[in-house]
Amino acid sequence: MTDGVSENVYERLRQLLDQHPAGCVPSPEIMEILRTFFSEEEARVALGLGFRPFRVEDVARRAGVDPQEARERLESLADKGVVFAREKDGEWGYALLPVMPGIFEFPYMKGLDEETRARLNPLWKSYLPKLAKGFGTPSTAFSRIIPIQEEVESEPGVLPYDKVYDMIDRAEVVGIARCACRELEQKCDAPREACMLFDETCTYLVERGFGRYLTKEEMKEKLRECDEAGLVHQINNVQERLTFVCNCCPCCCGLLRTALEWGNPNVFTSSGYIPVNDPDLCDGCGICADERCPVGALSMVEELAVVDGERCIGCGLCVTGCPNGAMSLCKREDAAVPPRNMTEMGLRILQDIGKLDSFVRYLQP
Repeated sequence: MTDGVSENVYERLRQLLDQHPAGCVPSPEIMEILRTFFSEEEARVALGLGFRPFRVEDVARRAGVDPQEARERLESLADKGVVFAREKDGEWGYALLPVMPGIFEFPYMKGLDEETRARLNPLWKSYLPKLAKGFGTPSTAFSRIIPIQEEVESEPGVLPYDKVYDMIDRAEVVGIARCACRELEQKCDAPREACMLFDETCTYLVERGFGRYLTKEEMKEKLRECDEAGLVHQINNVQERLTFVCNCCPCCCGLLRTALEWGNPNVFTSSGYIPVNDPDLCDGCGICADERCPVGALSMVEELAVVDGERCIGCGLCVTGCPNGAMSLCKREDAAVPPRNMTEMGLRILQDIGKLDSFVRYLQP
């Protein structure tokens, strides 16, 4: 049992998390999750955080605690994977992580003891469908599907944000960690090490034992391996910089299941490409429809593969899995243009859901 004062601290923390574009909808499950990761003292310090890194002294002032206590609590929370930490110009800054991607994924990446896993698994399985119903808006998706670069780089009109290898090359550092969704669901034998990390988030996670660094060529090879395994590649829905590449299966992935099972079509947007079948090369093997398409967008009609353009997400797995080279990707005429960067994406979503003014309060100390 928790007393009313303690409960109020956790509810205030939930309300703070709910200001983020990813949200934090109220439910008994999220309260238990927050109590699992945040002691009452840590929750009080976390209330001094915002969604950009603040100096320890600013967090302490906002939380009403001693700076030394704030530093110790923040370091503990950063090691758990529920508070982001970075060093810049010789000074550490800390920011509250969103529920997803962040508080859900990062602890699973590092690994949970059996007792904690047994406690959290049913909570997350119950809570994620509730949370995911609010991801994205009709005008701005949360993530974007992207095919591997070989399948689009020669296509007329291909844009820089369609070239995932080039986006990898623009990153300062890259790394990889275990997929939290597959760690939670345990439904398939797809590769577990499949969550790709970039720049500040990569440094934070690798240096604290959540993942490992890769070279950029190693990451590209890993991406090709995930493609061979039939995994859908999702990135943050922006033009400029990658913050993640998830390699997803429809049985475990929270983002794919949000659209396919939980009824929210706003969570991701199509790559902007659609497969086209060459009937002269197609031998009717059915691999694209039966083994490669994750969304049931392909069917065999008179021994030829036919694409349902309404269902297709443009992942390109049918193309890379075709043994005869019969499938290729072509640009859709109505392809959506992604937001320029994460700030623009977040502001668009917040504007659409009416939370922009309240969110701005948590950007400056």
